Amino acid sequence: MLAADHLWGFLGALRRAGVGAAPAKQADFLRAIAGAAPRDVRTLYWYARVTLLGDVAGLAAFDRVFDAWFVSGVPVEALGPPPSDVEGEVAAAGDGGTVSTMEARPGGGIEASAAPTTGGRTFGRSDTRQRDLMRLLREAWPARLPVVPSRRRRPARAGRRLDMRRVWRQARRDGGELTRLRWTTRPPRARRLLLLLDVSGSLKRHTPELIRLAHTAPARTEVFTFGTHLTRVTKALADARVDAALAAVSRTVTDADGGTAIGEALGRFLANPRFLALARGALVVVISDGLERGDCTAMVRAVERLSRLGHRLLWWSPLACSPTYRPVTRGMAALLPHLDRLGGVRDLATGLSEVERIPHVVAGPRRAAWRHYLSGTASGARA
Repeated sequence: MLAADHLWGFLGALRRAGVGAAPAKQADFLRAIAGAAPRDVRTLYWYARVTLLGDVAGLAAFDRVFDAWFVSGVPVEALGPPPSDVEGEVAAAGDGGTVSTMEARPGGGIEASAAPTTGGRTFGRSDTRQRDLMRLLREAWPARLPVVPSRRRRPARAGRRLDMRRVWRQARRDGGELTRLRWTTRPPRARRLLLLLDVSGSLKRHTPELIRLAHTAPARTEVFTFGTHLTRVTKALADARVDAALAAVSRTVTDADGGTAIGEALGRFLANPRFLALARGALVVVISDGLERGDCTAMVRAVERLSRLGHRLLWWSPLACSPTYRPVTRGMAALLPHLDRLGGVRDLATGLSEVERIPHVVAGPRRAAWRHYLSGTASGARA
């Protein structure tokens, strides 16, 4: 087991380098080491990166500090006890310590928060670039969605089922002779699209773009947001004017930039029979970083059920935009076997890229997300 002073020195060095992690993230890092001791430096690196690093913008500084403490040698002058200016107290998990209760506060856009919020959030006006990307998305959605035969039949030039009413009507005009056969068919229609958007504090910087992405979705799309509770925003997004629709969402969603309760929110969705029917046979897309607070069992069970109900289940995470991302946290690792695709979406441009991938996902086998990561096809692993 790594020395406690060594780990605390590493955490303090990260803070001084501007990559400080919240106390809850530090606790996750220590618990990961206590639960399964890293077998080498590479494993320790991914423990630290997944649990402590909240933004790829700080990756260079993080790598520099990690190399100084665990690869090139430890700067002895930085060793010491846990820093006194860290908000909250985090005891080493290996020593049987616990995490003290921190003051609840809204998320800052870096880590998941446990605090609810009670006010709306303004999203600002859409600029020219955003409107151009939204136009491309509106054109891309209909052609990429999976289809299913419609229930209502339509006249057709050929088919397998005769339209007897039209056949007999034609025969009466032709003196009782069957001179022409008429057919019916069930034309294809797009499956329902269900979007579940995470608006908690950990996605604060991405929320405006994700709401705009939802606004580009075609008809028969249901949109829900979740942070500390579940909110249906389909009606709010119905306005064709994007800025007016975003203003309506701002008035409707009261838990934006607050805490994270993914399992609880998805559980409420599945407990409502009207909402449950919306997921049956639909293309289900969850946009979230998967940073659940506390026990992730409820989240995993809800996602497993969504996977069974929907035609396909796609999970889009801003963290997955990084080529070196690995779903190794407890929650995401448990979700992976139930997902058909784990993609990276953090703005309209990356959203357009993932929308264009939908036909490939639909044509492939079910629950294939784990193959991409476990087969080693995801590049960028640290040696």
